[in-house]
Order: sequence, then structure tokens, then C-alpha cells
Amino acid sequence: MKKIYLLLLLGLSTSMLFARQRPQIVSKVKVSKDYQAISAIIHQWQNGYNNGNAEKVAMLYTPDAWYLTQHFITGIVQGRAAIQAYVQRGVDARYHIDSIRILKLQHSGDFAYVIDRYDATNGDRKDFGLNLVVLRKIKGHWFIVAHEAAVPDMANAVKKLDIKE
Repeated sequence: MKKIYLLLLLGLSTSMLFARQRPQIVSKVKVSKDYQAISAIIHQWQNGYNNGNAEKVAMLYTPDAWYLTQHFITGIVQGRAAIQAYVQRGVDARYHIDSIRILKLQHSGDFAYVIDRYDATNGDRKDFGLNLVVLRKIKGHWFIVAHEAAVPDMANAVKKLDIKE
């Protein structure tokens, strides 16, 4: 009986030793070129803004793009030139986008959308917000056609949702 135990123990320890030495196969998720290009636009937006280049940011939009924001009196900034002027105001105020984290990126054919969260330093304040960015592929290049920025009103925001299933 002891021999069987010892053989079993030896076999188990030997198999564990060989198992450790085998290379682990890690599956890689293949990211499409469109996914990479769309993701890059989000980060080009951040870099352009932080480097004070409102024109570079505006060039990421189509000429007739829509930018929806509660920080403008009508809530709508439309057209590349108006978007550039709007972005310039943030640049001039020395606002800074500390980070952008993509929460969801989905594309199909020539349309895509991105939902992201950003953290910003605006003067002495630390802020965060969410963006919904809609993009369209035109002549092989992705451009923003609609962009909604939402900044939660912490004083009046709903604190908890009661979800009934």
C-alpha cells in the first residue's frame, strides 16, 4: 500500500513539475484596424486639447458635426468652425484633460460610437464627465459627426437606483 502511495505521490509531483515548465498559451484578442483608428481619435482629441491646439481637435470632426454640451447657452455647438471656437475657450482657460478611459467602443460598417469617461483639471477643480461620440468613416477615414458631453450635477444627481427585476 505504501508503494502505491509513493508511486502516486511521485507521479503527481512529476506531472506538476512538467506542467510548470510547459509554455502557457495565451489567447490574444485581435483588435481591428477600425477599432484602433477610432480609439486613436479619442486620444488625439485629448492630446490636441492639452497641447492648446483647438484647430487639431476641430479637424477630427466633419464640417457639419454637432457638439452637445450643457456648457453652451443653446446646448448645441454646430459645425467645425464653431467647435474649434468652443474648444479654444477651454484651451484659453488652461483646462486640462487628465485622462480619458474608453468604456465602450462599437463599430459596424461606416458608423461607430464611443462612450468614455474623462477626468479633468479645470482651474482649482477636479471634474469628470462622460462623452458619447458618434463617428462615421468617410473615404477611408473616421471623423466625429456628433459628440455629447455630460457632466453630472453632483448636488442634484440621483444617488441610487432601485432596480426591480
